[in-house]
Amino acid sequence: MRRDYRRLEALVLLGGALTLLLWYLAPWAVPHRLFGGEGVLLNPFGHHLPQGSLPQGYRDGWLGLVFYLSLAWLLLSLALPWRMGPKGAYLAGALGLGLFLLTYVLFQSSVAQVNVGAERPLLRRYSLGLGSYATLAYSLYLLLLGRVYSPGGLAFLVRRRGVVVPLFSLLLASLLGGVIVAILKESPGEAASLREGFMLKLDLITYTYQLLFSPLVNPSGFLQSLLLATPLIFTGLAVALGFRGGLFNIGAPGQLIMGAIAAMLVGVYLPGPRWLVLPLAILAAAMAGGLWGALVGWLKARFGAHEVINTIMFNYIAASVFLFLISANEYKFFGYTLYLPFKYPGYEARSYEIRPEARIPHWTDLVAPGGELSFALPLALLLGLLGYLLVRRSLGHRVLAALLLGALGYGVGGLLPGVPVSFGPDLTSVRLNGAFLIALLALLFFHLYVFRTVGGYELRAMGLAPKAAAYGGVMAGRKVVLIMFLAGALAGLAATHYVLGGGIDEYRLKQSLPYSVGFDGIAVALMGQNTPVGVGLAAWLFGILLTGGLQVNLQLGISRELVAVLQALVVLFIAAGGFLPRYFTDPLRAAEVELKEETRKREGEEVQR
Repeated sequence: MRRDYRRLEALVLLGGALTLLLWYLAPWAVPHRLFGGEGVLLNPFGHHLPQGSLPQGYRDGWLGLVFYLSLAWLLLSLALPWRMGPKGAYLAGALGLGLFLLTYVLFQSSVAQVNVGAERPLLRRYSLGLGSYATLAYSLYLLLLGRVYSPGGLAFLVRRRGVVVPLFSLLLASLLGGVIVAILKESPGEAASLREGFMLKLDLITYTYQLLFSPLVNPSGFLQSLLLATPLIFTGLAVALGFRGGLFNIGAPGQLIMGAIAAMLVGVYLPGPRWLVLPLAILAAAMAGGLWGALVGWLKARFGAHEVINTIMFNYIAASVFLFLISANEYKFFGYTLYLPFKYPGYEARSYEIRPEARIPHWTDLVAPGGELSFALPLALLLGLLGYLLVRRSLGHRVLAALLLGALGYGVGGLLPGVPVSFGPDLTSVRLNGAFLIALLALLFFHLYVFRTVGGYELRAMGLAPKAAAYGGVMAGRKVVLIMFLAGALAGLAATHYVLGGGIDEYRLKQSLPYSVGFDGIAVALMGQNTPVGVGLAAWLFGILLTGGLQVNLQLGISRELVAVLQALVVLFIAAGGFLPRYFTDPLRAAEVELKEETRKREGEEVQR
């Protein structure tokens, strides 16, 4: 047993040495930062004070206490795994999390003592530094080592390789992105020594990522990240569904365009009440995208034409049809003049405005219609979830119960008296709309169809072993057409966000329609490992990065293309399996590891008996 833990002890020692190095080189806290990025950097081994002293009234005595506690914890974290094995790593990791929480509380208290009572905050853009985050990272590292070296721990991670590979790829991409930032961007402030130069560079990297992920703690940024994530969910699901069925659907841009055209035609030219026109406009977007994708599926099923080539060509056709409809009102063909009623008068290529009856409500109209916080939507979601979980019958009965209870909850919640509420202009200006709820329903549909129905089982069988699926009775040609139809419908629904929901700036079909999100869906599907939860989280992550990228550009002058670099690196590292052992990417190797771990666990239990 002692021999088995030597590698654990070596890894703990390596992580401890790296943590100690970061403690020495990186700032532990930044109580005040200027707009350009330069800040007052606190470190137990020496501060960086650009103004010559700490802000007036600030006391940094807490840093000494945390420093000595951190040293004691580091020595303990090196000793406990040596004495107790994985249990010691668990204990040391838990103590480290507590130490990080104490550091955060003491730092926030020291800032509050200065800012409380002041007309304007004297300390702004304050945050913990990389030195403190190194404590957090080493604590999580110890917990991970404790899990890996516990009985069955490696098999536990291998079974969850769909989460491990994307997270590890994101970590690698972030590290490489930090190196790129350090090379291309000059440090704010002047360094008096080599160590201070390292401190400024590490703080620059830390502050860049703090800005990138700032939408997590900023309400308007959070809503903006959901706004940007909405179309990515649709296109990510469109690509993921194709991957599940063994097809590479690279035609999401064209399917989105056709969905946008159909939504515009219904939303502009179909009169009627809202309860009829809005569902028909949404259905038209899904059907147009689905039929555009199904045509590619039919070509593959009937003639064997590869879907990648066809979808790329169909993207160009859809874009040309799109421009043809809204670029001009009249065209001449062989001496005859053709008049089109779709383009709005003027120089800009755009359609007429969507009728109010066909518009998807803004998020404020869903959450607080009439200025009062409504319980309709939360109660509908709660009762719908309860209906699905509590009904113990077939899938159809569970979905029907969820829909009925959700409708009941929406009606009852709408009758309850609301709470008056008002939102600031920074929140109301975010154009998040009800298309986000449609995206959540699309995630639910993907899960139910792919993993809970016979058709979904056949689809996955097609993707894993087409010949075996055909031998088992799956009609491959029809299944290919169906897969491409459903994938196209999901991509077409992304148009509802832009055209019916006014996701850009107007309720119109415009030449500036960002149909390139169809290609971004490939990255979302890859990072999400073709699972509904993974696609939703990956889309939200990209939305966070895109939103935070604007702050990075405004405050540090770093190009927003850094976000595109990070996305590309994530996809690259996922394609390489995160440079993890092959049993994280090869299902056969994974099964072997799980079997070996299970055998070892049983042998250990027998020895203990």
